Amino acid sequence: MPIPTGGAWPPPAYGLAYAAYRDWDAWYTGDPDRLRTVYLNRTVAGQSLPPSQRVRAGQYAGGIVGYLSRWLWGNPPTPGQRDGRLHVPLPADLAATAANLLFAEPPTLTSENVTVQARLELLQEDGLNTTLLHAAEADSAFGDVYLRPVIDRDVYPDRAFLGTVHADGALPVIRWGRLVEVTFWSELENDGQRVIRLLEHHDVVTGADGSRAGRIEYRVYEGTPTQLGRAISLADHAGSTHLADLVDETGAQATGLDRLDVVRIANCGPQRRWRTEPGLKYLGRSDFDGNEQIFDRIDETWTSWMRDIRLARARIMIPDYMLQSNGPGQGATWDADREVYAAINALPVTGNATGQGITLSQFAIRHAEHKATADALTEVAMRHAGLSAQTLGEEGDVAVTATEVQARERQSFTTRGNRIQGSWRAGVADAVELLLAVERAQLNGKAEPQRPNVEFGDSVSEAPETVARTVQLLDAANAISIETKVRMVHPDWDDEQVRDEVNRIREDEPTPVDVGSSLGALAGNQPNGGNEGEGQPGEE
Repeated sequence: MPIPTGGAWPPPAYGLAYAAYRDWDAWYTGDPDRLRTVYLNRTVAGQSLPPSQRVRAGQYAGGIVGYLSRWLWGNPPTPGQRDGRLHVPLPADLAATAANLLFAEPPTLTSENVTVQARLELLQEDGLNTTLLHAAEADSAFGDVYLRPVIDRDVYPDRAFLGTVHADGALPVIRWGRLVEVTFWSELENDGQRVIRLLEHHDVVTGADGSRAGRIEYRVYEGTPTQLGRAISLADHAGSTHLADLVDETGAQATGLDRLDVVRIANCGPQRRWRTEPGLKYLGRSDFDGNEQIFDRIDETWTSWMRDIRLARARIMIPDYMLQSNGPGQGATWDADREVYAAINALPVTGNATGQGITLSQFAIRHAEHKATADALTEVAMRHAGLSAQTLGEEGDVAVTATEVQARERQSFTTRGNRIQGSWRAGVADAVELLLAVERAQLNGKAEPQRPNVEFGDSVSEAPETVARTVQLLDAANAISIETKVRMVHPDWDDEQVRDEVNRIREDEPTPVDVGSSLGALAGNQPNGGNEGEGQPGEE
């Protein structure tokens, strides 16, 4: 698909995906106003209503238009009353937890090439681990994330760095699960009526001789929120002026590569929602996909809980004779410090009837019921995303061993392994290789473009006591060497540190004693290797 040149925005082929991205963005952001905007003006089919149909009497009566009967955030607020709905940021917590599960411990990038290894270490010092952590969080929320090498001499004059693009800022072309080309877009200006967008199209052009050349096309369009509009010059807007010097007469920039300079990392698969849509069936699956109703019910549960707290505030009912008149038209007040009142002649009150004194009114707060409901819904949402509720910290702060953690959070660690093997290990290696290739082509980089080895550490470390006990048992069975012991106790050490420690351990070991020879000498026996002509002491 070439770079878009006009028409509806987003392109109709991506309409279903971008409708879902809008919903997931509202849940991920956690802004109640955005949730109201997204779900209030909806039909049952999920399409936005025109302004003339957004508020009707049928909506307030509980009709089906606008999802009113199914969504907490689809109900319009009652006029004249404050909106007491509460949003609990579980979606954002879920995405952050999924990212931390992958990158709480930074991955290790290694290469046998000394120059490449030095560049990898510098890349990590530039903030690669933070970039990957943030990318994984967006990947969890939207289903896909894109990594690309970026050269900005104002940031780093002599080297490139990795940048990320979220799924709701990309129009990908995917064939057989592989990214073929992609258009990234961003808004340079938006005042609600006029929108200026920057589009950059990444693809590979095949020449007549079969050669392949990667390129990036840049375009700026002035349109509306729903229309791409007309093309304008790159130099006409301050946000794209710097690109005018990078492109040729066709508006394209050569990457210097023979392949695409973008890596797509899918969150998980297979795609369920759009599995029959030709252009969308290979997109990654969001952890929010299918969880929207659960998120809504969690907010409804917490809203009900907060309503209980609000309604259960202590109130007192005062009889008329205790009120002090403030004069005609001024109402009456009650003096809480007054101690003496005149008695009234009335029949005694029996049973459940209201007495003539002060009556206290305070309702019970259904704490246990609401908490149990919220916990159950949270567990369902986490399980649907492939995570254990314990990963979110639902079991409190009780100290447990790493083995117990692995057992409790087995589903989370299974999901972690699948995502590392399925996309992240290969994706990070490909992205770093692309970065080295771009540096070699554009900046005359010294490091040879090659794939690094990417190793993910254990997300849960064994307690030192457990490791020591394991080493002791293996040593007692003569099933472990000194070097292996050191590596088990210090997994973060390099080869040189391990060798130095092994040498120090051997130097500290006592000199071995020949127990057999010593016992033989004490018994009066001739040690092995003695002179044959010598007899026992006292013999001639």
